[in-house]
Amino acid sequence: MVEKGKNKELIIMVDSCLIRDLPKHIDKEVTIKGWIGFSRKQGSLTFYVIRDSSGFIQCVLKKNVFEDKDKIDAIKELPRETLVKIKGKVRSDERAPYFGVEIQILALHVLGTSSTDIESEYRHDSTPQVLLDKRHLAMRAEGISTILRMRGHVLSELRAFFDQEEFVEVTPPTLVQTQVEGGSTLFPLKYFEEEAYLTQSSQLYLETAIFSLGNVFCCLPSFRAEKSRTRRHLTEFTHFEAEMAFFDYEDNMSFQERMIRYTVDQITTKYPEVIEKYHPGLKSPDKPYLRLDYADMIDKLNEWGIAKEEGTGEWVFGDDVTEKPERALIDKIGVPTFITRFPRKMKPFYVKIDPNDPERTLSSDLIVPGLGEIIGGSQREDDYETLLNGFKHEGLDIKPYQWYLDLRKYGSVVHSGFGLGIERLVQYVMNVEHIRDTCLYPRMLNRIYP
Repeated sequence: MVEKGKNKELIIMVDSCLIRDLPKHIDKEVTIKGWIGFSRKQGSLTFYVIRDSSGFIQCVLKKNVFEDKDKIDAIKELPRETLVKIKGKVRSDERAPYFGVEIQILALHVLGTSSTDIESEYRHDSTPQVLLDKRHLAMRAEGISTILRMRGHVLSELRAFFDQEEFVEVTPPTLVQTQVEGGSTLFPLKYFEEEAYLTQSSQLYLETAIFSLGNVFCCLPSFRAEKSRTRRHLTEFTHFEAEMAFFDYEDNMSFQERMIRYTVDQITTKYPEVIEKYHPGLKSPDKPYLRLDYADMIDKLNEWGIAKEEGTGEWVFGDDVTEKPERALIDKIGVPTFITRFPRKMKPFYVKIDPNDPERTLSSDLIVPGLGEIIGGSQREDDYETLLNGFKHEGLDIKPYQWYLDLRKYGSVVHSGFGLGIERLVQYVMNVEHIRDTCLYPRMLNRIYP
C-alpha cells in the first residue's frame, strides 16, 4: 500500500488486491488482476464483470475518468476471458451485484488475449450438453465456480469435524476384487492376468483399519455402473466414508447427525452471503433429526398419495423407493430424516440383521429436503457364522473375502459406518438442481468427455 498526494487529496493506493477484499478498501485506489466474464454497454458506460480466484466484481468504464482515452474504443470491444489488470477506485453502491461495491476504472491493461470466437463456442445460456462439452471453459462462470469453491469449503469443514473427533484418515485401494453394493453396478477391468473392478465403496477396507487405528475415514472416488439418468446420480462420485469401533446402530445415526449439523452450521456462519443467494433459510433443525421406520414410510407414501414412478398400485413392504417419490416424501416431511430398519433383502451381506426381526436390518438412510438420500449407513455384522450365512444368502463366493471374514474370526468388535456422497451434500447445501454442477468433470451415463 502506498500513499500519494493528488490535487491536495490524500489517495490510498492498494496494489494486487483480491476481489474478495475490495469491501475493505472503499474510496481507495486499487489494482486487481482477473478475467472478463461478461461485458455490456449502457449509453456512454461499459460494465465489466471481472473474475479472479476469490470471486467476481462489477467494474464501470467512464470515458471522462479513464486515463488513456485513445485506447478506450478498443477496450470496449475486448472479448470474454481476456486477462486484464485494472486500476480503479472502489465505490460503495448498494445496487452493485457483488459485495455492495464496484470499481470505477481508471486504467486497464491487457495481460492475456482471448479469441473473439468464444461466442460461437458456448454461452452461459447454452444447452446443458454444450456446457458439459465445454466444461473446461464453462466452469469459469459465476454459478459453477461458486458451487465448486463451496464444495472445497464443505470438504474442509468435514475434515475439520473428523479431526476434532480424533479420526484417522486412511487411503484404501480403488482397484479391488470384491463387490460391496451388488455385482450389477461393477466396472470390470483386467489387472494383468486377473479380474478386478473399480471400487464401489472403500467400506470393507476401512473396517480392517479400526482394529489398529480406531475410528477411521477416507475421501476417495467410488464407481457405480448404474444406468440412471436422475438428477442425483453419477457413475464416479466422491465418497466420504467412516467406520467406527464400539459404535452401535443408534451411535452411528447420532454421529451422522452431528457431522451434518456441524458442516451446515460452519458453512452458513462463514459464508452467509453465498448461502443467502443460493439456499436462503438453510439451517439444521433445533431438534434431533426425525427417525422414520421403513414400514411407516411405506404407510406414509400411501397415506399422502405419493405414487410410484411407474404409477402402478399401492406401495407394499419390500418396495424400493426411487428418487422421485423419495423426494416428494422428504419435501412433505420438511426436515432431515433417517429412514430406518430396511428389509433384509434390500441390503448387502455386511449389514447387521435386526435381533428383534430377522427380516429387517439395522440400517438407515439420511434423506434431506429438496434432494433425498445423501448418506447410507448401518451397523455391520460382527458375528462370523452370521456373516458367512450372509455370503451364502447372496450367492457370493467367499474366496475373495477370506481376509474380510478374518475380521470376525480374530477379535471381532461391534462397529458401524456410513458413506456420504460429497456431490449430494453440496447439492443440498447449495440447493443445486442437478448433481452434474457439483463436480469438476461429471461422469454420467453417456458422459465421459472431456
